[in-house]
Amino acid sequence: MDKDIAKSLLSLGKSFDDIIVKMFAEVEKIADENLKSRFNKAVGDLMGSVARDVIFPIENLYPDLRPED
Repeated sequence: MDKDIAKSLLSLGKSFDDIIVKMFAEVEKIADENLKSRFNKAVGDLMGSVARDVIFPIENLYPDLRPED
């Protein structure tokens, strides 16, 4: 993959952050603790999948695209 595609994919992958935060906030409103736990896991898995399967591999291919901490 060329660097422009990598940059675009990283940008799109990282745009999930705001959505994930909002999803966790909504899940917190669920009264049923078992259901809340199930959805917390699902949202966490989604976040992990985007990071593990999209963001980290691209940053490994293009280390210069890693954000400066």
